[in-house]
Amino acid sequence: MTHWPLELQRACLTSFETAQVPHRFTDVLVLGTGVAGLSAAIAAANHGKTDVLLVAKSEFNETATRYAQGGIAAVLEPERTGDSIATHINDTLATAAGLGNEEMIQAVVTEGVARVRELTTAGARWDKDSGGAIHYTLEGGHSCSRILHVGDSTGVEIQRVLTAAAFSQPCITPLENTFAVDLITSNDSVCGAILRPPHGSLEIVWAKRTILATGGMGRLFRETTNPSVATGDGVAMAFRAGAILQDLEFVQFHPTTLYLAGADRFLITEAVRGEGAYLVDGNGRRFMERFDPRAELAPRDVVSRAITQVMNETGESQVFLDLSPIPPSKIRERFPCILEKLKGFGIDILKETIPVRPSAHYSIGGVRTDLHGRTSVHGLFAAGEVAATALHGANRLASNSLLDGLVLGQHAGLAASAEANEVNLPAIASVAPSPELAPEDDIRLDLDDLTTSLRSLLWRNVGLERNATRLEAAQRQIETWLPYVLGRSFDDPRGWTLQNMLLVSHLVTVSALRREESRGVHFRSDFPEPRDDRFRHHLTLSRTGVGKSAVRQQKTNA
Repeated sequence: MTHWPLELQRACLTSFETAQVPHRFTDVLVLGTGVAGLSAAIAAANHGKTDVLLVAKSEFNETATRYAQGGIAAVLEPERTGDSIATHINDTLATAAGLGNEEMIQAVVTEGVARVRELTTAGARWDKDSGGAIHYTLEGGHSCSRILHVGDSTGVEIQRVLTAAAFSQPCITPLENTFAVDLITSNDSVCGAILRPPHGSLEIVWAKRTILATGGMGRLFRETTNPSVATGDGVAMAFRAGAILQDLEFVQFHPTTLYLAGADRFLITEAVRGEGAYLVDGNGRRFMERFDPRAELAPRDVVSRAITQVMNETGESQVFLDLSPIPPSKIRERFPCILEKLKGFGIDILKETIPVRPSAHYSIGGVRTDLHGRTSVHGLFAAGEVAATALHGANRLASNSLLDGLVLGQHAGLAASAEANEVNLPAIASVAPSPELAPEDDIRLDLDDLTTSLRSLLWRNVGLERNATRLEAAQRQIETWLPYVLGRSFDDPRGWTLQNMLLVSHLVTVSALRREESRGVHFRSDFPEPRDDRFRHHLTLSRTGVGKSAVRQQKTNA
């Protein structure tokens, strides 16, 4: 049994006296304003007129949801498309590489149809075909065209619709540019959080129930499609509160992100390949067919590793995405955002190929929850990318993540609201910092330099291809940084964010070391095959040590 050092267990609290800090009370506290957080807040507010405090780390729309290009998967019209709920379930299970939870998958895929219809009723403007019917596209791992989309800005539209619905609720109080410093626990229960609003003073929020919807941890890696807010804060807070984490080794890398020196790693949606684009090397030769019969429509982990192998073979730092098989009129209609964005970099995708390479994209693991978003800690819920539900197993099927947040965000909101309506507000407890903290100015740290070094280390050693030598080196390096950062008191979000990133980086590395096999998005060059006899289960972590949890039996016709 592993026991974490004290630095990994201590709370990330700045020094203050509880009595000197303003207090606020609410029924349900929701941290995060993407699809999961908004769905949770709306559901909670609609259930018994529960008071909800909705908190955004940055601006309300600075979420991973807003950057989602491809679409949302749902079987809305099986008669017209020849699709079925059962087929969507089987596709999800097949992609999950043996670790998918069939009960969870069935619930999300089935209920997702109603949730997407509600989005439509609320005003979501899905793309239509020439006859006025919803246009569905195809992405890797799907056996039918079932992806609803809005050009290449589907996430923007979903964010718009849900934000409008949330802001119309009188029971929801929104706060933006507000950093969640840490959760407050009392008697092994979460009873709120310490926030730092934009004016800079700390505030204590006492809540009957708290929902983490803080998103993923893609910013741990140098190359990522994630927005700046995706630094693993929710996972770190949950760990410190005593929650069980699960599947942290499963980080999905998107195969095609723009690769230009000095440019953001702008995501090139998988729908581009779904519409017919293909990948070529520097000499213009296609290569995916030699790796998988599905070629460019193979699951993302297959495509990402194929690209990496080709880059190793050619000695180049990128491959290229060729859109020439797609008619120019369709490119203009389906991918206007990509067209305009790349024009700004001097690339005309109607005539030129796009330089691409994989980047960290989606965190499959996180805080372990049940179907209703409950974590292992009383009073704490989680939904969306911060949660580990086994919906995605070891590999996420494209365009299932927005569906995940939509359905399970609502589940968490309803469950949290129902519980909140049955209990009183928590009694005000003492909140005190850990006594071992050193003052911030004892040792001057270059936070930006250390953050950059950490992200480079994770990309190099805990990225797309892993092995024990690199993982152990990463673990040693992180452990040399831990005492300098986790044992100190900070008074601004930059320091707290680095503490969270270091903690979660350590936990991801430990998880990747423990899984001595290759499965789904987790690839170990020293263990290149799955090992069902030893690892067909979920790996878990908590403050008290490491463990495993069984996989509930699943079936697939794939």
